Amino acid sequence: MFELTHAQSMRNQILILLIFQFLVLSFCSAQNENTAFELKRGDILVRPNNNWLPGTEFVQNGNNFGHAVIVLKGAVGRSVEEALSKSEIFESNSRDVPDEFQLRKVAAYAPGDDFRYSNDSFGSKYAGKRYRLRSPLSEAQIDSVLNYIVAQDEDVSSWRAQKNTSNVSVDKHYWYCSLLIYQAFKDVLDIDLDTNGGLIVFPNDLINHPLFDGKSGRMVF
Repeated sequence: MFELTHAQSMRNQILILLIFQFLVLSFCSAQNENTAFELKRGDILVRPNNNWLPGTEFVQNGNNFGHAVIVLKGAVGRSVEEALSKSEIFESNSRDVPDEFQLRKVAAYAPGDDFRYSNDSFGSKYAGKRYRLRSPLSEAQIDSVLNYIVAQDEDVSSWRAQKNTSNVSVDKHYWYCSLLIYQAFKDVLDIDLDTNGGLIVFPNDLINHPLFDGKSGRMVF
């Protein structure tokens, strides 16, 4: 009789353990769903630049010249990289590539060696040093900004580019990453994203702008 009771007790303990494991796994799964990473159309992704650059705003963990892009098509993923890989961004990139690829639409994360499609500017090696900026603009305003940016697709990238010269009649305009975003907001919405009004619009200047001070406006990821 004792052996039967002992066996039943062991079975009950195993059953309780299995139920506990099931509840833990269910909780973890729910937590993962609740913490899914989302990018929305119009979000700005930024890596901060070095703080010793003349005229820049101060942002912690800045490195080199930083980078800034804007999201054309958002996505949700269970990881940051999944959401990035499913999203589409527009950027002015400073790499030594043919003119037609200096301003481009591309996946927000696409590791590889093909300069036409690869993009690792916001990959996991920059974790904790990436910013997602989200403005309180209406959908119509976001559409107008993005239409302006995409219309510059035939232009070229250069750090020699200057602010507020978009109305100058030339064959091609010059842009760098943060200038393109700055000029779109300035020309379309009369919003000046250059926090300190310097000669150069640095990525740090975008990060510190009050437009992104609201709830969910500025996030490090």
